[in-house]
Amino acid sequence: MPYFDYNATTPLHPAALAVWLETAGQAWHNPSSPYRSAAHAHALLEEARERLAAVAGGAPEDYVFTSGATESNNALFDYFARKSPPSARAVVSALEHPSVLEAAQSRFPQRTTLLRAERSGLVRLNNLESTLSQGNVVLVSLMAANNETGVLQPWREALQLCRAKGVPFHCDAAQWFGKLPADVLAECDFVTGSAHKFGGPKGVGFLKISPNQRGFHGQCGGEQEHGHRAGTENLPAIRAMVAALEAYTPRLTPNTAGWESARASFEAALLMAVPGAIIIGANSPRLWNTTMFIAPREANTRWVTLLDKHDFQISTGSACATGKEGPSHVLAAMGFPPDAARRALRISAGWDTTPADWDGLLAALAKVHAEFKN
Repeated sequence: MPYFDYNATTPLHPAALAVWLETAGQAWHNPSSPYRSAAHAHALLEEARERLAAVAGGAPEDYVFTSGATESNNALFDYFARKSPPSARAVVSALEHPSVLEAAQSRFPQRTTLLRAERSGLVRLNNLESTLSQGNVVLVSLMAANNETGVLQPWREALQLCRAKGVPFHCDAAQWFGKLPADVLAECDFVTGSAHKFGGPKGVGFLKISPNQRGFHGQCGGEQEHGHRAGTENLPAIRAMVAALEAYTPRLTPNTAGWESARASFEAALLMAVPGAIIIGANSPRLWNTTMFIAPREANTRWVTLLDKHDFQISTGSACATGKEGPSHVLAAMGFPPDAARRALRISAGWDTTPADWDGLLAALAKVHAEFKN
């Protein structure tokens, strides 16, 4: 069954599976225990940290292993809320993943400033500088690539504005890793990554912390992760995550023109096969694998159901928002009315998606559209 929901989760890379099985079988000991077998497990843990830093940039001690992006994002805002005065403010974009938006708003109630978005899917940075100039901002967060639209955000420009004011900058890069070169993100103060978005197992991720924030402490209960995050490390999953990222890294280049051209050809054919469809962020820089469009008729859930019957798996948007009432907050922030947002569909491919898969999906979309017309 052709799979087009890679932005939600990815299949486990063979290299990751092999490493997971090996580690679970031979290095299952607690890395914090005092005997030789545990010392070997601890050595493998630190080796994984070094290998992650070699791929993602920065120093090994910059990386804290967590259970995933949601924990990393929550821990970060919780940390800044605890260490900051009661009047301190956080600034996040209105396009962020719920684990950033809700974490900011719960830890900084009535003190979270939202950066608005354009219809293009890009966040507006024109008011970030003025917001920073007002002072009392302790953290700014802007994602690298939107999980629904695929639009690449101006995180470098936001970082420079924060640098000029001495404000820490966080980038949720869960959708960037495994699709674009990772080491460019190392200049950010804080970076979030999640293994299952790039061929690693679920339930493991990391948070890169600034060398200036060595006092970061995510959760209590132990001195694991150099005192940054309590809890016994999931060594098999951590090593599998690093193996997956290393496996994809040789395929990542700054030039994705070929992939973007293939996506453009698909979108042009889609607009012909489904007249009236609207491509979200069509003229904005986007992840090479992502197309989000608004269908001309019928709710997106009906499209997903019928496409599934044709053996094609696509999404209505963020899997983490499934079950919530109302349309996508991302499309709402971009100015799309609720009725249009309820007809939004997300297609996200992977490195192993074939031209035949794309052609088959296009044919299935045309069939479903014809079924609705009839």
